[in-house]
Amino acid sequence: MTTATDTGTITALLNELRTTSKAVSGDEWLTRDLANTPGADLRELGSNGKPLQALDSAGVGFLTPMISFLEEPLNQLKGNPDGVQQGSGEFERAGQKATTLARDYQGKAASETSGWSGQSATDYAKTGKQLADGVLSVAETALTSATALIKAGQVVAQVVAEVTRLITEAVGKIVPIMTEAVAAAPATFGQSIAVAIPQCVQIAVDCGAQIAAKLGELLASGENLIKLVEGAQAVLKVVKQALSVIGEQARGSAKLPTAKTQAKVDQNSSS
Repeated sequence: MTTATDTGTITALLNELRTTSKAVSGDEWLTRDLANTPGADLRELGSNGKPLQALDSAGVGFLTPMISFLEEPLNQLKGNPDGVQQGSGEFERAGQKATTLARDYQGKAASETSGWSGQSATDYAKTGKQLADGVLSVAETALTSATALIKAGQVVAQVVAEVTRLITEAVGKIVPIMTEAVAAAPATFGQSIAVAIPQCVQIAVDCGAQIAAKLGELLASGENLIKLVEGAQAVLKVVKQALSVIGEQARGSAKLPTAKTQAKVDQNSSS
């Protein structure tokens, strides 16, 4: 396991973070069913669509309370797309700033030490790269979080669209049955409605099973995404520990005597 003292592994950790970022942006966390489903606009999260209202329009709204359970998932899934965009934007800006900071440091370090040579130059270059890669690790984690927020929002919006479609299709099957039953009610003394209601409720139950499957896919995908994000956070924690070790080493080196001071010490010792 990587520890904080393995300062030479910061570059490897950065590469690991980049692999995680690629997995998030490449939708590797999605289950097969969701991965094969067309994506939806993030604005779908804020949709106010109520597909069961079609029952009222068809004059069979009395059936709505019996199958209202179909719309409950929609109420739970819908959210604020602007909030998702804002949260993602904050992470993205932090990541961009950290990236710029790392690049600026790399450029200045290279220009200011271009005339250096020997072991000191080698050691400084190594430490400088570790520091730059550490800052880039912070940037990569922030950018991964930004992507994860947007991706998660889009997938939830995708499920909202799918659930809405399923309910709409179910209503499309129910309305003709109930309309015909209502039309036949006078001649059957309401028996036609009594027969039609169980049929329509069964259609709703079958639709509910499909919706439950979609929610299960969403839950599994969400758990996969959380594991990736939490994994990135764990890697970043190790990077921060490694940077702390580098800082301690740098402070310790600052306390060592300079060449000029050491010469005076040697001279005093010999006299």
